[in-house]
Amino acid sequence: MITTGLVKIVKSNLEEMTKLWADEARKSEVMKTYHKFDDAELQKRGSAVFENLIKWLEAGAHSEEVEHYFEEVGKSRLEEGFPLTEVHYAVYLTKKIFWSFVDWRDAISGKFETAHATQVMSVFNNYFDLGNFHITEGYFNELFENLDDNKKFTKNELKNILLLGKKELENIEDDEFIWRHV
Repeated sequence: MITTGLVKIVKSNLEEMTKLWADEARKSEVMKTYHKFDDAELQKRGSAVFENLIKWLEAGAHSEEVEHYFEEVGKSRLEEGFPLTEVHYAVYLTKKIFWSFVDWRDAISGKFETAHATQVMSVFNNYFDLGNFHITEGYFNELFENLDDNKKFTKNELKNILLLGKKELENIEDDEFIWRHV
């Protein structure tokens, strides 16, 4: 089964991938909200996505599993005050680190057949691409759930929520973008 090899890669490199993720998150200019965590908490957060990837692959790589997990991540990150862009970047970083652990020499030497290499890429990309979609869905569902139907947000209030991930009102300059550029 195609997922067996992916599970093996993640399980055998989980500690190293988690440490690398935490180190990269700590250095990232994009992931400023993650900087507030100590090393243990940062590694716990990095490890969680890899561990969920293992569970998802072992369960047969079904979309429903991704949907539930990542919607909860999106919801939680809004409640914690994360800008959505940081959460997406954290997923990107996890994906990038995983790919760095795949030994593509196996594909060249014939251990992966071309069809299998394509399936590996497809299965793994589905996890993270659907993950980002469902993070956004969970994030915005939670945001809308918290909105009072009788109250409209001003442009500055929405920019504050989307740019800074905070519900408290702060003055944001009119020339700032809603999405932080990377």
